[in-house]
Amino acid sequence: MKRLEGNKLVALLISAGMATTLLAACSINTDELGQGISDLGNAFTSQTVIETEKTKETAESSETEAPTETTAETTAEATPTPSPTPTPSPTPLPQRVDFSEYTEIDLTDVFQVTVEEFAEKTYSDDNKTLLSSFEGTRLVVTDAANENVMDSINLIVDGFYSEAEGAYNRVAAKSKAEYKLSGVIEVPSAVTVDFQYTTNGRVLSVLMVYEVKGIEADESTVIDFASFDMLSGQYINFSSLSIDPAGFEDALRLGLENSLKIQPTPAPSGVPSATREVQAESAATEITIEKVFIAPGPETADSSQNSSFATIYGVSDGVIYSAVIDINAYSAFLNRYGASVFGI
Repeated sequence: MKRLEGNKLVALLISAGMATTLLAACSINTDELGQGISDLGNAFTSQTVIETEKTKETAESSETEAPTETTAETTAEATPTPSPTPTPSPTPLPQRVDFSEYTEIDLTDVFQVTVEEFAEKTYSDDNKTLLSSFEGTRLVVTDAANENVMDSINLIVDGFYSEAEGAYNRVAAKSKAEYKLSGVIEVPSAVTVDFQYTTNGRVLSVLMVYEVKGIEADESTVIDFASFDMLSGQYINFSSLSIDPAGFEDALRLGLENSLKIQPTPAPSGVPSATREVQAESAATEITIEKVFIAPGPETADSSQNSSFATIYGVSDGVIYSAVIDINAYSAFLNRYGASVFGI
C-alpha cells in the first residue's frame, strides 16, 4: 500500500510539470478567459430569470382562467323542482247574527200640525194713527213620534217667522220716525206672513211666504220651502227623490207652465191677497216658472185615498202658483225612495 501511494505522488508531480509547460507554451489570454467565464455565468443567470418569469406568467394565467371555469359552473341552470299545488281552503260560512240583545224600535209617522192666525199692530203715541201691521199665520208641529224631526221642522218654521218679525220691526220703526217728522203717514207699512202645509200622511211639506209693503225701499217677497219624511227624518228634495233630479225638476216646471196656460190655478187661500189677485189673471198671460217645489199629497184631502197625488208649487216674479198632479205620470223620474214616499 505505501508503494502505491508513492507512485501516485510521482505521477501527480509529473502531471503538474506537464501542465506548467503546456500553459507556458500556449500563451493563454487569461483576461479573455475570465470574460468568457463571466459571460457564461450571465447566460446561465438570464436563462434562469427567463424561466422564472415564464413560470410566474404560467401561474398567473392559471389563476386568471380559474374564475372563468368557476363562473361557467355557477351560471349553469339547475332543473327546478316542481312545487306542489296548494289546495284551496273552503270559504267559511257566514256567522249567524244574534239579535237577542237588540231593542226593537217602533217607527211611526204620527204627528199633529197646528196653524194659528195672529195679528200685531203699531200705532202712534196717541193710539189714533195706524203706523204698521204684522199679521198672518203661524205653524207648529206637535205630538210627533220622531221628536228630532218635529224639532227640526219647528226650528225652520220659527226661524222664518223670526225673519218676518225682524222685517216688521224695521218698517214699523221707519213708519214711526216718518210720523214724528211729518205728523202724517200716507200708507201704513205692513208685513204679512203665511205658512201652508201639504201632507200625504208620511211626508210633511211646508211653504213659507212673507211680504213687506208700504215703504218702497223695503217692499219684497220672500219664499222658502221645506219637506220632511216624518217616518225616517230625512230632508226631502229633488236629489233624494229622483234618479234624474234636474230632469225631474224641468218636467214639473214645464207641466205647471202648461197647466197654467190652460187654466190658472190659484194658490192656497192663505197666500197674501196681492198674490192671489195676480194669479187670477187671464190664461192668455204666458208665465215662466223660476223655482219649483214638489210636495207629496194634495193640499187638503184624505191622504189614504190620494197617496199617489202631489202638489207642485211654482214661483214667478214673487208670485206663487200651484197645481195638483198625478205623480204616476212622473214615475220614470223617481228612485225607489221617491216611489215609497209618494206611495206608488
